[in-house]
Amino acid sequence: MDSKQIQYILKVAECQNITRAAEQLHVSQPALSHFISKAEEELGAKIFNRGTTPLTLTQAGEHYVKTARMMMALEENLKQEIDDLNNSRDGEIRLGLSDMRATSLLPFALPEFRRLYPNVTIKTVESGSRTVEDNVRNGVVDLGIIPLYDYGEDLCARVLYDEELLLVSSEDLPCERGNVRPWVDIEEVTGRDFALLTGDNRLRRAVDAVFLEHGVKPRTVMESRNNMTVYMLATSGMALAIVPETVVRMMNPVRIPRIYSIGKSGFHWNIGAIRREDAVLSGAQEQLIRLLRNRYL
Repeated sequence: MDSKQIQYILKVAECQNITRAAEQLHVSQPALSHFISKAEEELGAKIFNRGTTPLTLTQAGEHYVKTARMMMALEENLKQEIDDLNNSRDGEIRLGLSDMRATSLLPFALPEFRRLYPNVTIKTVESGSRTVEDNVRNGVVDLGIIPLYDYGEDLCARVLYDEELLLVSSEDLPCERGNVRPWVDIEEVTGRDFALLTGDNRLRRAVDAVFLEHGVKPRTVMESRNNMTVYMLATSGMALAIVPETVVRMMNPVRIPRIYSIGKSGFHWNIGAIRREDAVLSGAQEQLIRLLRNRYL
């Protein structure tokens, strides 16, 4: 198993399609197919089930991919440890996060990081939190920034900050005075129209869990994959919405909405940085995490 073989086979496993993998690797499809056949011959076992669409791993292939990822992680850790020993400040950090988190966090953290590490490049891979998790597992990114709600136990996490999830309305709601903002009893909004995120979204699962806990049955009149869309729909008067405080800070609505905490103590979750359990953080990565955390201290 050399590094080129590992790279090619992991890319095919990721894409689940030889043609697509060949395009991303900038090699021809026949050349990649021949390369895989040769690797399987050396291994003495099939790595991929060729008769399935999308392409799947055989049992031997699953072991190969798991071991290959461990080997790549060990190699990367060794490079990082040697870089730190040599006080190297060159390199690249691949950071996975949503476009919303990128917009709200990076402009505040990266200027100082750039001053400390002028030769370290930050490469962002922007996607939903579930994809961020998968990209961390597969070594596509070094660090991921996600809500620490219902995430994989195989990943190491470090809390960056606490984030409140807020109820947005275009009209006044029955509320109580709170320390920061007025709060509403979540049970008071049962039966109201809501614009919510789609069911595969982490925030939607968290919101549904709160609704279920309090016996709230909202009328879902709109679903979207975008927090900003449901926020703007709430400000328009179409429905209520529950969004992260980050969205409220970022938006500039045409009509100023009413913003409420949910319950006296509020509805919160943690935002954190995740990495593979077998990954060692470099000095630059540690510094980036500290700067991201300081954004909300």
